[in-house]
Amino acid sequence: MIDTVLLIIFASALYILVVFLFPFKWIKAEHVNDLPEKIPNLFVYSYQVHIHTQFSYDSLGKPEDIFSAMEREGIDFALITDHDNDSFKHFCNNKTIAGVERKINGKDGILGDLLEIGKLKIIAHPFKEKYRWKLNKEGYFLELIDLKDALLEDKKKLFFFLPAVMLLYPFIKEKSLEILKKVIDVKSYAVRYIQEGWNNPILGGLDHHTKIYVREVGKRILFPSYSQSFYLMRNFLITNRPVNSATELLDAMLLGLNLISFQRKVFLAYKDGANVRVLSPYENFLALHITERSKRYYQGCNLRLPIEEGRNVYVGFLYSFKLKNIYFGIKPALLFVLSSPPELFSKNVEKASSGMGI
Repeated sequence: MIDTVLLIIFASALYILVVFLFPFKWIKAEHVNDLPEKIPNLFVYSYQVHIHTQFSYDSLGKPEDIFSAMEREGIDFALITDHDNDSFKHFCNNKTIAGVERKINGKDGILGDLLEIGKLKIIAHPFKEKYRWKLNKEGYFLELIDLKDALLEDKKKLFFFLPAVMLLYPFIKEKSLEILKKVIDVKSYAVRYIQEGWNNPILGGLDHHTKIYVREVGKRILFPSYSQSFYLMRNFLITNRPVNSATELLDAMLLGLNLISFQRKVFLAYKDGANVRVLSPYENFLALHITERSKRYYQGCNLRLPIEEGRNVYVGFLYSFKLKNIYFGIKPALLFVLSSPPELFSKNVEKASSGMGI
């Protein structure tokens, strides 16, 4: 009996160690440490997109649960998109705005899935075969990473890491969720963006549905909870002007830099002439620059990276430690895109808002 218990403890410890080390990869990265002399006067706001509440047929979360999760996770704005209705608008404050998620149907079936929030139109589930976008791409934001889809896409990887998450969550909730981030293959989404010819501004959507809801006096259990999704992924808007409401956020998103982040702390990114600055609050930081012609890794927390002609995708990673060129415990940190020359996207958005290409 004792031998069996010791064997189980040893196997569990070995499994947790492997989870800590994985994934690992041999990477030849250029070391850069270029701290700017002066940082421009910028404003940074966090926001969440693609959230479902009790007004969707397949979700149970209540408006007050979103407000509570926003406060807990330090989220500035939330864009709610229930299925085929905007009933959440009756609960909105200046930090939230209600939109709609709807399927676009044609005579040959579903032509795509769209999030509509005022003038903002977002192509959702772009890599899910059922909702592949079959219309004109111009004038839309792209939900490059859908958190729910990303977690479920590689089920083998999910089932490898999930036992560790479940084992550790009762004791160290946030550390266990850090493990779950390793399931998300951000590099593959960056590569698809280039390969499939997208030239749209991007953001990350949660596609959050609360499936279990138990409420008693003084107790509330949600699964999954909004706080969990908000912790796993968020967007940052980096802009040169203040934003005072969710309505103002929609306008500012068209002109600022939208950065998908998998961490609470802010990664500051901004254009600096023919380069882009990426300043990381974490020391163990890797950046991958992907274009149609090349892929190059950089290592350091004060990066100045090139902006090449055409589409540029920048992917950030955190790692636990490295031995020479082998990086252990890699997990996603950020993702954003820039084009050169820059697109006059705001005009295209107005076009898409009026006609939607349908």
